[in-house]
Order: sequence, then C-alpha cells, then structure tokens
Amino acid sequence: MTTNNIQQLYSDYRTATEYPPDYTLEFITRNAILFHSYKTFKDADELNLYIELSWQHLNALFQKDRYNDTANTATKYLQIIDSEIDRLNLSSCKDDGYYGLLRFKGTAIYRLHDYKNSTPIFKQLVTHDPQNENYKELLSYSLYGQRMWISKTILVICLALGTVEILFGQYIPSFIGRMSLLGIAVTGLIGTSIYDYYIRRSRRKSQL
Repeated sequence: MTTNNIQQLYSDYRTATEYPPDYTLEFITRNAILFHSYKTFKDADELNLYIELSWQHLNALFQKDRYNDTANTATKYLQIIDSEIDRLNLSSCKDDGYYGLLRFKGTAIYRLHDYKNSTPIFKQLVTHDPQNENYKELLSYSLYGQRMWISKTILVICLALGTVEILFGQYIPSFIGRMSLLGIAVTGLIGTSIYDYYIRRSRRKSQL
C-alpha cells in the first residue's frame, strides 16, 4: 500500500463536517476491502493515519454498545500496529492515539464482565501514564470486578456467623465470645456494604 492510498482514504473520511458513529461505520464498511488490506506501512506518517482511522472505527463501535466487535476489532488492529512498530522501530507511534485503541479494548472487555482480561490492559495504561486519574479508576473498577468473589464470600461468612449467633448464641457460654461473633459479622457486613456502595456509586458517576 502506498502512502497516497491511505492519505486519500483518510482525506475522504475527513470530508465530513461531523463524525457520528453511523457515518464512521458506513464509511469503514464502504471501504472495507481497502482499509482491511493494510498490513504494512512505509513510515510513521502512514502508520499514524492508520491508527487514527482505527481509533475512529473503535469509537463508533463502542458508542453503539457493540463491545464484542470493539474488543475483537481492537485486537486485530493492535496486532498489525504492534508488528509494524517493531519492524520499523517506531516507538514514537505509541502515543495517545495508540493507547486510545488499548483503552477501547480494555473498556469493551470490562463491559463484557471479563475482568481477568481487562485488568492487565488497564495496568498497562496506568504504567504508561501513572498520573491519569481515568486510567487509575478503570484499573480500580476492574480489580473490584475481578475480586468480587472475595466480597461475596465475606458476606456469606458474615451472614453465617450472624445466623449462628442468633440461633445458637444461648449455647455459647462466654458472653465475650457471643459479642465477638456478632461484632465480626456486623463489622464485616457493614464494611463490605460500604465498599461495594462506594465502588458502584463511583462507577455510575464515571459512566463506565
């Protein structure tokens, strides 16, 4: 593929005055054969144009809530881009646009509740930009999702302890023992509930 080809494709895309998801998806579909034929690039300028068009495509898919398509398409784009960055030694192309593709992939996977695979992506984003609060929030929410079983386990244990104290507390001779049992159950329930509420409330505010 020549530089002129991708420059022309990019120029054709930019002829619009607005870029809603439907316009982008229709443009990519109409030019699918050409766009998906790009596998190698001559230089950083050509690769950056490809990254920009890829970003626009992923953004349109994500805005349409097509999370499986977003994740799968991002994986294909990133494989090509990473291969060319290594081949051409273009580490400079790993800029905000590149990490934007990675963010779309991670967030789409998160929306699919695949926390095990979204967490490493968000860790990579935080490593790239440790001061980015959005990246840190994404990682925090993904870790919470991945560890949700721990929270549920604590709730079950605390409920079980509370039930034991209520039903069989009279058989526990030590008053301190009964109060300790009840205290652990109540503290666990309150602590876990507050943590769950905080994470869920923060997640709603961020519209993740």
